[in-house]
Amino acid sequence: MSDVLEIRARPDATPLALRHADLQALPASEQVPDVGALVPGRRGRAVRLAALLERIGAGAGGRHAHVASRDPSFAVSVPLEELAGALVVYELGGAPLPPAQGGPFRLLVPGHPDECVHVKQLARLELADVPGRDTRPTDDAAHAALHKKSKP
Repeated sequence: MSDVLEIRARPDATPLALRHADLQALPASEQVPDVGALVPGRRGRAVRLAALLERIGAGAGGRHAHVASRDPSFAVSVPLEELAGALVVYELGGAPLPPAQGGPFRLLVPGHPDECVHVKQLARLELADVPGRDTRPTDDAAHAALHKKSKP
């Protein structure tokens, strides 16, 4: 499993490639030491997605975020405004976020009604003008089955 997170302002842009140490080195003002304070039941240290988007010049970027997991069968595409307040969790107990917790990177979106937007094993996030690939279930029964299957 790769330990690099790629973020890009548009599909044809060179990605910003980030590793655990890169996220650790970001200023304290961009860090969230305990995500549980914002997303009850979750643990870990995170950076604010807005800080990463600022680094890629996302102000001129697209209106949609294409979010891809390392699992090639899972991707989400959402309007960018739905990711307001989003966090990228990268650490638990001073070590890289373990795969059992969705690592090495996990997207959490406080208050978002769809748990599928909390993407485990986050690999890429890219901005675009139009919606992209989205593999979330399209009906409530399939959605409930997916979440029942993914819980221990």
